[in-house]
Amino acid sequence: MPGDFTEYYDLVQEPERYTEYDGKRVWDFIHQKICFQYEIEQEGFEWKQDFNRAISGFHTSVSAHIVETMGLSETDAVAEYKRRIRDIPDALENLVYAYYLQLCAIKNAKQRLINCDYMGKKEQVQPLMREILNNPFLSEQCVADAETAMRHHATQPNAKVWKARLRTRDLLGIMNCVQCNVCRLHGKVAALGVAVALQLILGREGEGGDVELLHRIEIAALMTTAGKFASAIKFCTEMEHKYQESAQA
Repeated sequence: MPGDFTEYYDLVQEPERYTEYDGKRVWDFIHQKICFQYEIEQEGFEWKQDFNRAISGFHTSVSAHIVETMGLSETDAVAEYKRRIRDIPDALENLVYAYYLQLCAIKNAKQRLINCDYMGKKEQVQPLMREILNNPFLSEQCVADAETAMRHHATQPNAKVWKARLRTRDLLGIMNCVQCNVCRLHGKVAALGVAVALQLILGREGEGGDVELLHRIEIAALMTTAGKFASAIKFCTEMEHKYQESAQA
């Protein structure tokens, strides 16, 4: 419950941005302790790769928002983009993959998103929500393939979906170690958004979750995280063009 010392943030007034906070130790812990380390290359354990890819995409999104708001010259921004994102193996591909998972979850939750009262703001929010839900890109094959593959991997004999579910909780928990308030806020929102997407796609046994159980906070996190990933992809696409132009100059 809110108390005398509760801090409230407006995500529009406090957007995700460069704050000079160094989150390297937190990310090292996430990649080394929360992401799966063993058997990830073995047949039948692709579900572990799927989880790791989603977390990698999350990290890439954060890096993109940081680079975008550092206030660098174009030359320096391209160099920072290369260092933080382009030079990281599969970072861009995993960002797109993580975005597709968010879109799949949104599509699966369509009826819940339409019926939500949005704290009395349904008349204002519902037209925007319908516009998103009716976007043809949600039905693109490349988006559907991400969900299909993840569910296939999660229903293999060696799959233990509950382990991935527990690790999403660990991901949310480690965000409490982030010392920057704004960074912690956006980290928690995105971590919850990723967790909600995985829950809707996989559920308990890899066959999907119950969308009617979604809390309004989870709905907000799901939609906000999809927006974060979309804007990160847009920025990375622009930076990739600039990188290619500078490489050819």
